[in-house]
Amino acid sequence: MIFADLETTGLIKPAAVELSQQPFITEVCFTRLDKNFDMVGEIETFIKPPIPIPPEVTDITGITDETVADAPTFVQIFDSLVDLFLGEKVIIAHNAPFDTGVLEFELMRHDLQNKFPWPKYHHCTVELSFPINNKRLKLRDLHELATGTQHLEGAHRAKNDVYALIRSYRWLVKNNYAEIVE
Repeated sequence: MIFADLETTGLIKPAAVELSQQPFITEVCFTRLDKNFDMVGEIETFIKPPIPIPPEVTDITGITDETVADAPTFVQIFDSLVDLFLGEKVIIAHNAPFDTGVLEFELMRHDLQNKFPWPKYHHCTVELSFPINNKRLKLRDLHELATGTQHLEGAHRAKNDVYALIRSYRWLVKNNYAEIVE
């Protein structure tokens, strides 16, 4: 299982918008776990986008142009991503269509979309947790249900969100809202 979170330069725009206007990645965390939730591998890094980070994004994430000034570009981490994802069956994210969508934009920008080993299954914890209260849960609300912790430390930073996602997914599995795919 690969647990994923991306921080970006903004939200996904309608499909008719040019690719250059879609959001770029500013930070990633991909954590690969086995079926026992033991870590197999992890990539966590800032990514230097080719555009300035909007102030409203910095207000949410704390990530600035200075933060990513010396970070690798997406292409520079591509081979490491392939190595981490190769052979994996499941990617899990909170609002998975957003994270996988932005990742696909980055792949498309570099003509790499057909060279990436996408997992067969995409699990979205927003969708999986919907039956709990019959509404979309924010990650912090799902994490609170899973752990009893009211404050999600370091929210909107990729690694912190992935680790909250892992704790939340374990709880979803334990409570039969999700299952482990082998």
